[in-house]
Amino acid sequence: MTDAGTAEEAGSVTPDGAGAHAADESVEPNPLADRRFLVFAAGNAANNVGEALYATALPLLAYQLTDSLVVMAWLAAAVPVSDLFAPALGAWADRRGVRGLIVQGLLAQAGAALAMNLLLLGGHSAPWLLFLCAVVLETGGLAYRTGWMTGVPAQFPDCPVRARGTLNSLFLATTLAGPLLVAALLPWVGYQGLLWLNLPTFFAPLVVWAVGVRPARSAPACPHKTAPASPDETAPASLDKTAPAPSHEGGRTDGGPRRTAPRWVKRRAAGAQARAGAEAPPSRIRDGWDAIRQDKRISVMLVADMVLSAVCGTGLTSLIVYHLRHGWALSGQQAGLAIAGMNVASLVGNLLVSQRRRLRPWTPMTLGVAARSVALILMIVPVWPVFMFAVVLGALGQGAVMATVVMARVRYLPPGVLGRASGLIWLLTGGAALLSPVFVSALDDVVGTPPTFLVLGIATTTVLLHLRLTRAAWRPVPRPQEPARRTNEP
Repeated sequence: MTDAGTAEEAGSVTPDGAGAHAADESVEPNPLADRRFLVFAAGNAANNVGEALYATALPLLAYQLTDSLVVMAWLAAAVPVSDLFAPALGAWADRRGVRGLIVQGLLAQAGAALAMNLLLLGGHSAPWLLFLCAVVLETGGLAYRTGWMTGVPAQFPDCPVRARGTLNSLFLATTLAGPLLVAALLPWVGYQGLLWLNLPTFFAPLVVWAVGVRPARSAPACPHKTAPASPDETAPASLDKTAPAPSHEGGRTDGGPRRTAPRWVKRRAAGAQARAGAEAPPSRIRDGWDAIRQDKRISVMLVADMVLSAVCGTGLTSLIVYHLRHGWALSGQQAGLAIAGMNVASLVGNLLVSQRRRLRPWTPMTLGVAARSVALILMIVPVWPVFMFAVVLGALGQGAVMATVVMARVRYLPPGVLGRASGLIWLLTGGAALLSPVFVSALDDVVGTPPTFLVLGIATTTVLLHLRLTRAAWRPVPRPQEPARRTNEP
């Protein structure tokens, strides 16, 4: 069966829009009842705490060193720059599995973080050096995320969509610790001390890996052969069709004593599997693009996500931090608390979507974008309570949009191309996000900060118009009925 066929069976929209309703009505169990999921989530959460600490401390450190919004924006732009490698990493995940990406990505992050800390310790704070370290660190983080995100459906097959949504909510929950730790520890250890505290957190997922909670080792996928060409290809090696099937637990089907294969047999089988994978044709990145185009819901959400990345991406985040420090004259500790409040609101919006038993993406997507647009327009009001309310409202909407997007990808994209399709989506949204610091910085220089918020709010309303015009993509199209037979038919 081809990838397109798999997508159709999973409830994806066909070219005429049929099947849009089936997948939205499926119900999955709660992943928090799975002990393996809890262990995996614990390692992931520890890593997220360090990421949040780094993401909060680095822009504030850049402001202290340079007093420049441009430097802050470009350091934040290291995330979308790393997305340029997303298609290649996604193809790696589909082709060779996710294990290598996870381990090597974490080690690359640890190395880049150590290099950045040593440079700052030696007084080498040139912006281009910090940007280079940030790009390597974010690329390693992208490899790690590509690995575990692509492996979630296979690792938790009973609840892949809710597992992905819960992990996204957990990410937002643990990122709350970043601003809080900055506010609590900044007077004691300084910005560089905070970056040193980030370093050990890269090894937490490796500890979880060491205790055995990891993605299953799977054979490399062959995109040109997703189903057997004939029944003979699935027939067992033995000619005896009545022979009992071997037990998956390693025991005997006749009730005899349990027996496992010797290690040399397992090593030979693993070598044969590796050689078979080496002979398989390479994974085509185009297969991921075809999967995106064939599902109208994914296409609609991709366009909306790209516009939001360009308008409300890293440039907007840097502008809010800059306005808190420069416009409202808050200290670094106070700005950290304000960012913490913004993260709490984002978590609430995320949980409102991820913990629902059924995913119906159009409604939370539309409400989230509307909240973000209204919030940006309210930010022009020069009253502190109104500004903070707008910051919280916008984060609430953005959290709902984030959960909707990541859960929809797992639900609607075929598993065989999830890595490549996700890589292409990250590339496109990351490319759009690269425009955010350029556009926001230039606009702020020309018209000032409050009018910039107004322009961004008006630009966000175009996403609402896009969702309204493509509403039909989410509606089920009834299949043509078979014509009634004539009564005089024999």
